[in-house]
Amino acid sequence: MSCRITVVLADGERLEFDVPVREAAWDSHAAHEWLAREFENAGCEPANPVGKLLLADKVLSLAKTVPFSAFAEPTPWLRDYFKAVACAIGRPVVTIDLAGNSLGY
Repeated sequence: MSCRITVVLADGERLEFDVPVREAAWDSHAAHEWLAREFENAGCEPANPVGKLLLADKVLSLAKTVPFSAFAEPTPWLRDYFKAVACAIGRPVVTIDLAGNSLGY
């Protein structure tokens, strides 16, 4: 199985990435843990004033920490990020809309 991840940048540009999920070798739990750890390491704050941290918050907040230019040629960290997103969400298509601040699948 693979996952097609589309990132919509602030200027509306759409970039697509195919993530081979089988090669990721992460289960959903490991992917959630990776995203949570990276969220904390990046110094991100929960968007919810109550403090509840949702998967969408982690995915969007981490994507916003990446310079837009990095999406053109993904770094090893960005490739791990895409794998974690694909494994955590478990859907064949994911859209990370930075312009609209939304996550779709």
